[in-house]
Amino acid sequence: MHSWVRLTGGALASDRARAFGAAGPGGGRSVWEWWRLQIFDPEFHCVAIYRLGQFAREVRARNRTLGTLLIILHRVVNRFMTQIHHTEISPQARIGPGLRLMHRHGVLIGPATIGRNCVLHHGVTIGERVAKGDHGVASIGNNVWIGPGVIITGAVHIGDGVTISAGSVLSKDIPDRCLVAGNPARILNADHDNTDLLGFLPGT
Repeated sequence: MHSWVRLTGGALASDRARAFGAAGPGGGRSVWEWWRLQIFDPEFHCVAIYRLGQFAREVRARNRTLGTLLIILHRVVNRFMTQIHHTEISPQARIGPGLRLMHRHGVLIGPATIGRNCVLHHGVTIGERVAKGDHGVASIGNNVWIGPGVIITGAVHIGDGVTISAGSVLSKDIPDRCLVAGNPARILNADHDNTDLLGFLPGT
């Protein structure tokens, strides 16, 4: 129960706030509208199912039987959602609160580490660079905006506040607050403010 409260009151609550804005019931939205958004928003569903997988693994660490049942449930639901929404998030990924999927189709996230309040668009791939035998995965900082069709490969580090333009291919480290674009990606601005792109940030 503690894990579920921590999940729903922490990461998932931040995901929900990022998806639907600050206004919940009594704060600009009716109760019906608030629940309608959660029930029918497919991008939020993809994120919530990933969080369910994390919750299941936490439970299994303390209660193997219950945790295993939850993991099986997650695998079934995740398989269904992958087929429907064409989005796959590895259970081994470590993603901070406030993840926002702008468009769900064609998103593939491997066992990467992703910080808080990141935005991903359709066609994003975050995976391994196997061509050179590099089986590492990316480490992505907080408040990173990733545009459509971006490919991030290998054990690269992407700093906080980075903005990655559509269609970019990254295989090298990127410092904080950079705006990058191209294949291979190049730094266009070394001190770019992406606050407007990120949208609502819980706690700000």
